[in-house]
Amino acid sequence: MPHDITQQQMSGIRVLLVDDDPDSAEETAQLLLRMDSQLNIEYKTVELLADALTEIAQSHYDLILLDTGLADMPTPSAIRSLRDAFSYAPIIATLKYDDPDLAAMWVGEGADECLFMGVVDEKILNRVVQYAIKRYHTYSKLHEQSRTHHILNKLLSLSLQDLPFERLLNECLGVILSAPLAEMQHQGAIFVTENGSRQLKMQAHSNLDPQIVDLCKSIEFGQCLCGCAAESGELQFADCVDHRHENRVEGMQPHGHYNVPIVAKGEVLGVLVLYLKEGHTRSEEDEAFLRGVADTLAGIIERARTSNQLVLAHEQNSRLLSSLTSILIGVDNQDCISHWNDQAIQTFGVADEQVVGEPIASVPIGWDWPQVTTNILACLDAETQTDRFEVRYKPESGSNRLLSVCATPFIDESDESNGYLLIADDVTDQKQLESEMQQLQKLQSIGQLAAGIAHEINTPIQYVGDNVRFLRDAFEDIAEIMSDERDVVEKARSNSVSMELIEQLDEKIEAADLEYLQEEVPKSIQQTLDGVERVATIVRAMKEFSHPGSEEKTLTDINKAVDSTVTVARNVWKYHAEMQLELDSSLPQIRCIPGPINEVILNIIVNAAHAIADSVEDSGELGQIRITTGQEDDWVAIRIADSGTGIPEDVREHVFDPFFTTKDVGQGTGQGLSLSHRIIVEQHDGDLSFETEMGVGTTFIIKLPLLEEMA
Repeated sequence: MPHDITQQQMSGIRVLLVDDDPDSAEETAQLLLRMDSQLNIEYKTVELLADALTEIAQSHYDLILLDTGLADMPTPSAIRSLRDAFSYAPIIATLKYDDPDLAAMWVGEGADECLFMGVVDEKILNRVVQYAIKRYHTYSKLHEQSRTHHILNKLLSLSLQDLPFERLLNECLGVILSAPLAEMQHQGAIFVTENGSRQLKMQAHSNLDPQIVDLCKSIEFGQCLCGCAAESGELQFADCVDHRHENRVEGMQPHGHYNVPIVAKGEVLGVLVLYLKEGHTRSEEDEAFLRGVADTLAGIIERARTSNQLVLAHEQNSRLLSSLTSILIGVDNQDCISHWNDQAIQTFGVADEQVVGEPIASVPIGWDWPQVTTNILACLDAETQTDRFEVRYKPESGSNRLLSVCATPFIDESDESNGYLLIADDVTDQKQLESEMQQLQKLQSIGQLAAGIAHEINTPIQYVGDNVRFLRDAFEDIAEIMSDERDVVEKARSNSVSMELIEQLDEKIEAADLEYLQEEVPKSIQQTLDGVERVATIVRAMKEFSHPGSEEKTLTDINKAVDSTVTVARNVWKYHAEMQLELDSSLPQIRCIPGPINEVILNIIVNAAHAIADSVEDSGELGQIRITTGQEDDWVAIRIADSGTGIPEDVREHVFDPFFTTKDVGQGTGQGLSLSHRIIVEQHDGDLSFETEMGVGTTFIIKLPLLEEMA
């Protein structure tokens, strides 16, 4: 597996060239070396796909440049094995001949980009490489954050449950083993020390050989890897069964280990042991995540050992609150601050000693106090948690930041309000990432459509060219006849017209077939005009779809947005489906951000075309995509229905989840519908839902508020 390139600087990248033509490979290598003087390029060349798979299993690469004409890659689908091995890191396919349709097939099978090397120079290659690596950085960072938060939140939830100690640890181990750590074997154990002794006892285990369970039920500090972790208080890593594995059994399978000490207040409480595939590469990101897990396990073990539940609850809550990345501000019923966690100290630059016991209104927080106060009052009046609201704040140093805040009331046993809790998260970076993801998704959509649009324009341009050439030849014939006719007229005026001259003119008129030209020239002119209009229509549609648009809402014709997007995406759906448009001409314009709305419509049309393609397979039949618009109460509704396979029941609840996709590896990022849902629901206060039936098809329903028109 490749290393995580998010930890590398863009000043140096490693590239694997896969090309069985030495001259072509050398030309590509020279382009790489000329790309950018600030980039330190290292490359290696292999000749076959099989060699590439072997190479990336052994060494780290940031990028693969793959020639599409390899001997062991007969079809574009062969790239899937490389995509499976190289995760979602950048793979750029290269063509020796310009073929937009073939390029689209390579991208569809898993390539991030497909380049015609005949027109690529170092500047183009530099831009493509930079973009591909930047996109991988974004995907990787979002995935890492999502994974960490999900597992830690589940552990925190378990820690608050009243369960027997051994069962609680087994539940925690199950959650930890569900983490998508690279090459983890879903085997492991939790060891705990007893009464401050220097001995570890196995309290929880999963999928271990019974012989190992029996042999390792008790481990001394310093014995084997887990004992070394307890002895040193430091994480122990092994990529194979080495000399430190003192406890072995016959037939033990090759494996590696993370052994993470569980420490609280300088005391080792236990060790978390996870099994890895042999040869796994040590990862700083994995280790940071596991240390966070170990800290949470430390809190769980401490709680089980403490006899005084009130003292334990206070310590546990303090630890949890301090370790959370959210800002927590507790306020009592006198509007004075009762709790101010570490994240609040770090964010606002104010120590807890300065604010605890002081009125919240006197705290020097540079945010919009009227907005925050309004939401606090709403929380206390309704005696329920408020919806999250966003408020800008100004740190003591630096630029403005954005907080996502909610207020939760403290309700005592007599149902009386006893203060409230403000929970806030700095979402500035998240919003920037979302913006980048949305832009990357748009660029990806336009990139995928580019080949199709070129094909759509090429067809009318071809018959425009054919007709113009016909008109040119016809004009040459007619011009020659007109010249001869002038000669005859001049001769006639002087009464010197010879029969031979008239016969020559008749022969030329007959050879030119003027009757045929009289019939065909008008047709040719009309076809030429039709072709020019078709090209103009496509260009207008592309311009309206890409919409240089601002981030502000403007009055928008939804019917026009649908029509232009359908035109732009024609090459995606025309091979699989017939398009039926039923657009309500009386529909009023609404206020929205046109660019993102076009992206949502495009995403759903592309998904519909793919669903129909899966349904009809190679039968040659065409499905149907039906798009209708209309007004439904206070909404403008866009319904996009397809005759595809339908959405299976077990995945319907995940359709709008980030990174969720039912497509094969390399054919979908799982971001299209997630971003679409965010655009419609969060940016436009609308609604995105679907109706589906297996074997019949799916209808996605976009609803946008009409009231925005009045704003």
